[in-house]
Formats: sequence, structure tokens, C-alpha cells
Amino acid sequence: MVVAAMRPSATSSTSGATLRRLVFTSVLAAGLVMIGLPSAVFAADPPASAPPSAPPSADPTATPTGVPTATPTAVPTAAPTSTPTAVPTATPAPTATTPAATPTPAPSATPSPAPIATPAPFIPSVVAPRSMNLFWATGFRYQDPNWAACTATSVRTMLNFISMRSVGRVGFRWQVTNSGAIRDTILAWERKHDTMAGGYGSDPHGWRNALNYYGWGPAALMAGARVYDDYSYSSFDGAMKAAVRALVRTSKPVGLLGWRGGHAQMLTGYYGLAGNPFARDATGRYTDAFSVAGFYLSDPLRSSLAVNKPLKYSTLRSTMTDKWRFQRYYETDSKADDPYTPGYRVSKKEWYGRFTLILPVR
Repeated sequence: MVVAAMRPSATSSTSGATLRRLVFTSVLAAGLVMIGLPSAVFAADPPASAPPSAPPSADPTATPTGVPTATPTAVPTAAPTSTPTAVPTATPAPTATTPAATPTPAPSATPSPAPIATPAPFIPSVVAPRSMNLFWATGFRYQDPNWAACTATSVRTMLNFISMRSVGRVGFRWQVTNSGAIRDTILAWERKHDTMAGGYGSDPHGWRNALNYYGWGPAALMAGARVYDDYSYSSFDGAMKAAVRALVRTSKPVGLLGWRGGHAQMLTGYYGLAGNPFARDATGRYTDAFSVAGFYLSDPLRSSLAVNKPLKYSTLRSTMTDKWRFQRYYETDSKADDPYTPGYRVSKKEWYGRFTLILPVR
């Protein structure tokens, strides 16, 4: 390697040529000495022809080795590796987040409230108070001296209570009055719109029709449009429990056919309720699993001595005092058909042998 290092300087000056001769002579001498060693001479020959190739060998070797190696290795490796890795990794992230957040909350929140409302049919629309009484003293007057006007007087009294408590609702037109002339006018109207063949008073249809006509007008006379209607029951318990529900639901008094159908009385309330009057079974029927301690009875006839009178449930059902006892209907003089109800039926058959009430239905 010493020989290869000195060859470039020998080509630059004369003094260098002289020195080169001396070196050459020395080398030649050494070669003659070593002529017996062919392998050594063969190894020394190539450096002798190295002068023309030495300069180009230094330049190209340094340049291509440093530049190309650094450039292709650093650039392609850094650029493709960082770019594709960052882009694909960041892009799928929002894709997975967006669909998951949108559909998942919507279906979960919607069905939750629906099951809560399912038991609604078994919950009463009106909460029944433990006791209630719709009686209003200034709205009551006896039927006396008109002994035949029990139904007409009851119409006047019941409509007074409804007006005083502002529970008439849509279409109600009655104005409070205790006029005897109005009482007698109502009775005369009843006689023309009941189903009796004769007599002096009126029957359940005349009472029902007068309540609807004087309270809400002619449009309330027909079936389906009535506010009050007549109902009959095979048992005392069935009738009384229906009366409680009507009182609670409408806040209107109930008409009761007392004296075995021969006299009109009123129930204005009850007391001592235990249980839920509106509870139903799986078929939707009322369970009737409730009771009341008693009722408030009002009778328009002075001699009955029953004005806002509290009567025990058992007393109303079985007392030996007939004027305060609710019994089955046994009148037979209502032989005509009710013209305000579709179909044909002799009216007395609706009530005979049954407990009969005039109930508010709305």
C-alpha cells in the first residue's frame, strides 16, 4: 500500500521523476532477488499498472457509495413507512365510532317506557275517596204539598246539586230553583214522556227523561246521548256497587226506586269505603272487591224523615222500616215501550223483581 500512495505525486514534477527512477531501480533489484518467488512477483505486478487507474478509482468509489446508499435507504424507508401507517389507522377509527353511537341509544330508550304503561287498564281512571257527599242544603225542598211529585221533585233537587257543584259539563242548561211551579211543570212533562198507562206520578222512564231534558236538552233524550239512564240489577250488592262507581266517576247524585218501586229517593254519597271500586280481573270485569259502611239518603217526602240521612249498608238492605229500605221493584203499570230506546219492550219487564236505579253515565 505504500507504493499505491506515492504514485499520484510522481506524475506532478521532475524531481518526482528522479525519485521515481530510484524507486524503480530498487524495486527491480528486489525483483531480481526474489525471482525465485513467482507468486510474490505476480502479486507485485498489478500495482505497477495502477497509476492510470488510481485517480478515477478514488473519485467514483467515494461518490457513488456515499450518495446513492444514503438517499435510497433513508428516503423510501421513512416516507412509505410513516405515511401508510398513520392514514389507515386513523381513518377506520371514526367509521367504527359513528355507527355504534347512533343506532344503539335510539332503540334502547324507545321501548323502555312502553311496558310501564301496560297495566293502565287495571288502574281506575278516578281515585275513589273514602267518603263523599254531594248534598247541598239550599238546593233541597220537599215535594209537599204535591204528594204525587216525588220523581219531579227529585229531578229538581238532583239538577240543583249538579249546578251548585258545577259538574254538569258540556250542554248543561239548568238554573238553580226551588220553585213549586217548576216542580209541577216537570211532573206534567214526565207524564207525557213516560211509559205508564195511567196513574198520577211517573215511572223510571219519566224520571230519566226529565233529568236529561231539563238538564241537557232534547238531544240528551236518545239512547247513546243520555247523561242519566235507568238500570236494574238482580242483587242489592250489584246495584249498590254500581251506585258507588257512578257517584265517584261523575260527581252526580243517583236516583233510587224505593218502596218497592212506588217512590223516588236519592243517594247523594257514601262513607267508609274500603278497597278499589274500579279494580278489574283479567277479563276486564269489575271484581267488586270493595265495600262501603253506608250511604247518604234523601227523600223528598217530608214524612219519610230522611234528608241527607246516613244509613248503614246493612240498614238500607234489610231494615224493617220500609221507607228507608231499598227493595226490588214490583210496580206493574208501565206497560208501554220506551220510544227513546231502539227495539220494543214492555217497560215493566225491565224492572220487575229487580233493584232499579237512575244512574249518571257521564
